[in-house]
Amino acid sequence: MQRIILLDINKSLMMKNMIIGLMFLFSPFLMWSHNPLSASYYFEVTENASLLSISLSQDAINKVLLTTYTKAEFEEMNQKNFEELIVKYIKSHFKVILDDVAVELKKGGIKLGSHQTDLKFVLPPYTQDIDEIVVDIPAFKENGKHQTIFSYNINGKTNKVILSELNNYKVTIELNEKEAIIKNHQLWYYSGIAILLVITLLFFRKRLTKEK
Repeated sequence: MQRIILLDINKSLMMKNMIIGLMFLFSPFLMWSHNPLSASYYFEVTENASLLSISLSQDAINKVLLTTYTKAEFEEMNQKNFEELIVKYIKSHFKVILDDVAVELKKGGIKLGSHQTDLKFVLPPYTQDIDEIVVDIPAFKENGKHQTIFSYNINGKTNKVILSELNNYKVTIELNEKEAIIKNHQLWYYSGIAILLVITLLFFRKRLTKEK
């Protein structure tokens, strides 16, 4: 009976350690999803039209605009002027090039929220034979430790990249017929996490099998 109790305690401890280990593995993703200083851009290109959808943390917007304007100026500003400031900032910190064609942000809309602000820009269709995407979005870089996730669907080719201080908020993506190849260290990072996760699971499974 004592041996069974000890085995149960050891299993519980191992399961606890396993859960803690998994939490450490995925902590970068959890931190990003709850980070108030983060943004997401979704760029979709089709035959008929293109669309850029942006979601921003209101905290990030307020922080970056306060580097140029005072709180008193914000209080005197109406909603329309405030929205125009946001749009102006986003446009001036956005550079995406499809092959040799620069994406220009023109017509769009903005929806202010207490915690999140969303923007959408309707763009023209682009050629289907896109080989390379240059993404350079240093928006909110001034805030420090900011991260932006840029995901895309280019005529059915999908992927996403994280822009941060590590890559100076700029990546170059090459597209081929089968997959999108990202020219940065993110693929190595994700592969390392996947391999480490598999090794951890196999290790604990082997330990549990031996004790049985």
